Formats: sequence, structure tokens, C-alpha cells
Amino acid sequence: MDSGQLEDFLGRIRSKDDLTYQHCGKSAEYALRLGEVLNLPPEELARLKTAAMLHDLGKIRVPDEILLKPAALTEEEFSLIRCHPAWGAEMVEEEDDSHYREVADIIRHHHERYDGMGYPQGLASADIPYLAQIVAIADAYDAMTSDRPYRAALPFNRVQEILVEERGRQFQPELVDRFLEIICA
Repeated sequence: MDSGQLEDFLGRIRSKDDLTYQHCGKSAEYALRLGEVLNLPPEELARLKTAAMLHDLGKIRVPDEILLKPAALTEEEFSLIRCHPAWGAEMVEEEDDSHYREVADIIRHHHERYDGMGYPQGLASADIPYLAQIVAIADAYDAMTSDRPYRAALPFNRVQEILVEERGRQFQPELVDRFLEIICA
């Protein structure tokens, strides 16, 4: 893995939007903690870390007036936001580095849902790359527990309730259980 390229990607995220940059870092911390509890091998942890750090890379193509909008998005605006996983995957696939090509599918599928109602491809359960399922939980958790331009952070107990409610719908059940063990410890 070319660490200079990782720094370049992270710099591009930070220059676009510091909130997204901070979110990617915290999501990577949560994803790694879950990966370690799941006893993932070192090479998978390395892919997981890179993918979580870059999962919102495609948002650099989203106009600021949408990305930083302090209100609910219109359907048209949300359809543009939904392109960010594919855009991010395309950007890392352009690298002449097998590590980045391996993380592209994780980035591409971090908004798939366990029930098949996610995007960009509507994959379900085992069809979603396992590491993308881990990033999905870490991403959602940090988004819910952080202030966003359109809403304040949710209370911790409400976030726990949402994770339980989405167990088997948005998120893989076992991963929810393991993640709750981590954050409630």
C-alpha cells in the first residue's frame, strides 16, 4: 500500500470538508475496534482501516450546497449523495496498487443494507462484502453520535435503540451484537 496516496486521498477529503474528514477517522477507529474483536487477520484489518478512512472519498464530488446543507435534502439532492460510494470506489480503483483495488468494493458497498434496500446495487446479506458491513455500522454509529449540518448528535441511548431496531434490516445481526458489546463496555 502506498501511504503517500492514502495521505493524498485524506488531504482531498479534508480540503473539501473537515467534518467528513473527522467522520472518516472516527469511523475507521470504530471499524478497527470491531474488526479486532472479530479477530480479523492483519491483512483484512489493513483493508478495513483504509476503506473506513476513505469510505466517503466520493463526497468530494458532491457540491458544498448539498453536502453542507443545514436542512433535509430533496429527492434530487439525495440521489446525488447516493453516488458517493461508487465515485469513491472509482477513485481508488484508478490506483496502480492492489491494496486500493481490494478496498474499492468495501467503499462501493458501505451503504448496502442487510435487507437489500441499500445502494448502490441493492445487495443483501452475504452478497455484501463483509468488511463493507463492518464499515456500515461504524459509519452509521459515528454519524448518529455526531453533530451534522442538518441535526444535532442523537443521545447515546437512542443510537443504541436504532442499532437494535436495524438489526437484521440495515445491519448484519451478529455485527450489531458485537458492536454493541464494544460501545457499551
